[in-house]
Amino acid sequence: MSVSIKDVAQLANVSTSTVSHVINKTRNVNPETREKVQIAIDKLNYNVNPIARTLRSGNSKLIGYIVAHLSTFFLDIGLKMEEILQKEGYQLIYLNSNEDKEKEKENIKSLVMHNIDGLIIAPVDSDCSYMNQIIGNKCPSVFLDRKPFGYQRDCVMSTNFQGAFEGTKVLLERGHKRIGFVGSHFDITMNERFEGFRSAITKKRIPFNEDLVKFCNSHNRPFKELKYGECYEVAKDFIENKKVDAFFCGNDITSIGVLHYLKEKGLRIPEDIDIVCFDDTVWLPLTYQSICAVDQDWSKIGYTVSNKLLDRINNTNEEPYSEIRIPTKLIIR
Repeated sequence: MSVSIKDVAQLANVSTSTVSHVINKTRNVNPETREKVQIAIDKLNYNVNPIARTLRSGNSKLIGYIVAHLSTFFLDIGLKMEEILQKEGYQLIYLNSNEDKEKEKENIKSLVMHNIDGLIIAPVDSDCSYMNQIIGNKCPSVFLDRKPFGYQRDCVMSTNFQGAFEGTKVLLERGHKRIGFVGSHFDITMNERFEGFRSAITKKRIPFNEDLVKFCNSHNRPFKELKYGECYEVAKDFIENKKVDAFFCGNDITSIGVLHYLKEKGLRIPEDIDIVCFDDTVWLPLTYQSICAVDQDWSKIGYTVSNKLLDRINNTNEEPYSEIRIPTKLIIR
C-alpha cells in the first residue's frame, strides 16, 4: 500500500499543508517542525510523485540547462546555478547538444513537453528563430555565452572583445609581431574575440596578416582527441611554416592542441614562444605557469543567469529583455 502525504502529516502530528511546504520549500517552516516532518518522511519511506505534483501545482520545479558543448566552462557555470536554484526548490537538468542543431531542437522539445519551469540555453549558433515555435511563451528562457538572434530573450555574456583586445595588447607590448590566432567553432562569441584581437593589432599599426588566423572545428571532440586534433596541426603549421612568435588561443579547448604541439617540440613558454589564452581553465596555471589568460567570471555569470531566470519565472521582472556583459579579467603571468 502506498504512503500518502496524509500518513506523513499524521505521524509528524502536523497538517498536510505543513508537509507540503516542507517538501516544496514554498514557505519557511520552523526548524523543529521541519525536522519532525523529515523524520516521518524517512520512516515511512515517502516518495513525492513529481508528475502528480506538477499536475496539482502547474510547476515542475525543474530548470533545463541546454549547452552547445558540455565543457569545463559550462560545468562551472552549472554548479553555481545549481547552488542558487536549489535554494529556491528547483533542480537543474543538464543536456548537451554537442554542437548539433537538430539535437538542440530535440532537447528543447523534450523539456518543454515535460512542463519545464524555465530554460537556460547556450545555443549551437546565433539563429534561434525556430525557438519561437518550440518555446514561444511556454516558459521563461535566458541565454548565455552566445547571443540569440530571431528569438529575443535575456542574454548574459562576457566582454569578449575587450578581453581579447587586452590579451593581445600584452603580446604586442612584449614585442611580438607575428601572432597566430587559433579559434574554434566560428560563432558570434568567437568572432567578438577575433575582432578584439584584430583591433589590438591594427591599433598598433602593424599590418594585419589573415594567414595567421585559423578557426578549427574542435568543440565537439573528446578531450583526448584534441591533443592531436586540428589545433595541433594549426600550431605545427604556424610554427614551422609561418614563423609565428606568439599565439592567442580563442578558448581553453583550442589551447589543448596548441600546447601539446609546443610541448612535443620542446618549446619553452615564454622564452621560445609566448601565449595568451582566453579562459583561465583550472589546469592551465598548474601545468604552464607562464601563460597569461583572459579569465571569465563563471561564478558571476551563473549568479546573473540564475537570478534573471528566477525573476522571469516569478514575474518580478517586467523590464524589456536585455543583454548583460560580465567583465573579464586579464591574468598576467
